[in-house]
Amino acid sequence: MKIDKFIISKNDSIEHALQKIDDNSLGIIFIEDNGKIIGCSTDGDIRRVLLIEKDLNVKISRCVNKDFIFLFETKVTKENILKLLDSRIRAIPILDQNYKMISVVSQKNIDWNEKEKIISKAKSPVRVSFAGGGTDLTEYFYKQDGVVLNTTINKFAHAVLEKRGDEKIKIFSNDLNQEVVYNDLSELKFDGKLDLIKSVIKLLNPDYGFELYTYSDVPPGSGLGGSAVLLSAIIGTFNNFRENKFNDYEIAELAFHAERVELGLAGGWQDQYATVFGGFNFMEFKNHENIVNPLRIPENIINELEDSLILCYSGLNHNSGDIHEDQKENMNQEEQQEYAKISKDIAYEMKSRLLKGRLDDFGELLHKAWSVKKNFSSKITTPFLNDIYEYALQNGALGGKLLGAGGGGYFLFYVQTYKKIHLMNSLKERGLKIETFTFDNIGLRSWITKEKYEN
Repeated sequence: MKIDKFIISKNDSIEHALQKIDDNSLGIIFIEDNGKIIGCSTDGDIRRVLLIEKDLNVKISRCVNKDFIFLFETKVTKENILKLLDSRIRAIPILDQNYKMISVVSQKNIDWNEKEKIISKAKSPVRVSFAGGGTDLTEYFYKQDGVVLNTTINKFAHAVLEKRGDEKIKIFSNDLNQEVVYNDLSELKFDGKLDLIKSVIKLLNPDYGFELYTYSDVPPGSGLGGSAVLLSAIIGTFNNFRENKFNDYEIAELAFHAERVELGLAGGWQDQYATVFGGFNFMEFKNHENIVNPLRIPENIINELEDSLILCYSGLNHNSGDIHEDQKENMNQEEQQEYAKISKDIAYEMKSRLLKGRLDDFGELLHKAWSVKKNFSSKITTPFLNDIYEYALQNGALGGKLLGAGGGGYFLFYVQTYKKIHLMNSLKERGLKIETFTFDNIGLRSWITKEKYEN
C-alpha cells in the first residue's frame, strides 16, 4: 500500500487532506512534522473543524489527534493487527523507532511486511537396509516378487527453496560445492554438473524462478540412499508451493522417475520409499504394485536394537550405479536368482525376529544376509572391505553388512551390549570413523518459514 496516500504535512490545508482521504478510501490521514508522524485526522475530525472555520485553507494541524493508534515495526504481529482491526480500527500506521511511517495496514493488506520472504524447507532421512536389497530391482521383481526390510535414521538431506520474482534459476549444492545459474527453465541441460538435481526439476517443471540450496549430513556415495534422499527433500520443498500436493507414494515415484528414468541411473526402488515414509518398513515389490508395510515394533525393542548397532564409515565412497548395472546383468542367471531367493527368505526371518525382540538372532541373520549379498556382484566388496568386516567379527560383532549397493560407504555392525565398547574402540584404533545415530520414524518432512530480507 502506497504510504504517500496517507501522509500529509502539518502545514498543508484541510482541502489537501480531504483529497488524500478520498484517494486512500480509508477515511483517515496521518500528519507529519519533520519526518515524524505526530497524529492523525479522520474525515469526521475535519468536518467538525469545518463547521466552525468554514474554510478549506485552514491548516490540517488544527485537526490533529495526537492520541492515535499505531504499532512500532518491532512489535508488529498478526495477532496485534487482528485485535486492532477487530476494534474497528480502519488503518494502522506502522512506525519505526523514530516515528517515521513504514507502512499502513488495513483489512485489505494484513500481510503488510514486504521485507519478509517466504522460504520452503524440507529434510528427508537416510536409510539402512537390513535384508532383501537387490530384489527391489525392476529386472528382478517384475518376474519374481521382491522384499526388503529397512529403516531410516536421524541423518538427513536438506533442501531450501526460495521463489524469485523473475524466471531466473539458481541451484547450489554444498556437498559438491557446485553452483549453476540459468535465465529460465529452458536453459536447464544435463552436462555433468548437478544433473541429479536438474533431473527432478525438469519433471516438476515449476512456472516460477527460484533459488535452491541443498546440503547433507552424510557424504555422497555413503551407501545410505543419499541420492533418493536428496531428491525427496527437493520435491518436498516444491510440494509446499503446490495446490494439488503429491502424496507419499507419488513423491517416492517421482524421485525414482527422476533418477532411474530421466537420468538413467541404475538402481532399485527401496531408497525412495524408505526416505519418504520413514521408520521400520517391510516392502513388497511386485510387477503390478509396490507396497510399503510399516512395522509396529515395541519401543523397548527399538531402543535395544539402536543400542546394539554401530555405524562405521569405511572411508571409501562408491558408485552405486555401476554396481547395480552389474547386478542387473547377473540377475537373469540361475545362480543369482537362487541367492536372491535366499536373501528374501532372510528378510522374512529378520522381520519375525525383530517383531519378537530376538535381536541376537537378528544380528546373526545380518551376517548371513551379507554373506549372500556378496554373491550378487563381484563389485560389491573388496579385500580391503572384507578385512574390515572380519576384523569387526574378531572383536565382538555378531554380524553386519555394507550398506547400500556396496563397494564402499558405511558398515552396519550388530554387537551385544557388553562387547560394544571394545568393538568401537577397536575400530577406532584401526583408523575407522564411528558415528552415533538414532532411528527416525517420520520420513520426509517439509515446512514453510518466513525470513526478513537483509537491509
